Amino acid sequence: MELFKIGFLSFTLLDLADVSLITLLFYKLYDYIKGTVGLPIFVGLLLILGGSAFASFLNLATLDWIFGKLMSVWLILVVILFQPELRRVLLAIGQNRLFAGFFQSDSKEVVEEIVAAVDELVDKHIGALIVVARTVGLKSYIETGQELDAVLSRKLLVSLFAPNTPLHDGAVIISGKKILAARSVLPLTQNETISENFGMRHRAALGISEISDAFVIVVSEETGKISIAENGNLVRGLSLAELRARLLKALK
Repeated sequence: MELFKIGFLSFTLLDLADVSLITLLFYKLYDYIKGTVGLPIFVGLLLILGGSAFASFLNLATLDWIFGKLMSVWLILVVILFQPELRRVLLAIGQNRLFAGFFQSDSKEVVEEIVAAVDELVDKHIGALIVVARTVGLKSYIETGQELDAVLSRKLLVSLFAPNTPLHDGAVIISGKKILAARSVLPLTQNETISENFGMRHRAALGISEISDAFVIVVSEETGKISIAENGNLVRGLSLAELRARLLKALK
């Protein structure tokens, strides 16, 4: 069905759908890479594409040859330069709740144990970084710490973060009703727009949430405030009730 015509070009419903999908694709791509080192790289690649078209239009043989060589390896360059961003995009595509498994009856018990531990950590002003794994495996990060495979409990979780103990530094990784590891090392966020006031725990929480669907809890040692990181976003200053509600929702 033709919508309108400009000269000899006709614009149909199919063209409208095509333009809309491309616009949405570029918007989502920009949304994923804004605030990261990927954005200026992306702009640079667009300039190369524009330069190639310009050189071809003006028949500038040498420039056209140079840009042609660059274009022949652009796919490899994109994969190498945009590896973190591509991981986030592919994770978002594959993160379909239809394949994430069913809500388990013991999820509420897990949530209550974690929230009770956070309550005690806040009360004692003990810093903590708790990673609750969901559908994406975290084996490579589990292996960076001390593997435990212990039954989750409030007392054990609090004791792992107690100051001056061997396992207090780093992250605790939880999956289901098990504490899989302590003192794990997490990747730091590549988001350059975050405040300099954020410490290593908050940066690590954001980092792991950018490359997985983990639900990450941070307790500030200085302020005792609760923060969560999820899907590359950080929310600060939550109450215990808000933490409980968000964690329950995340595990469903």
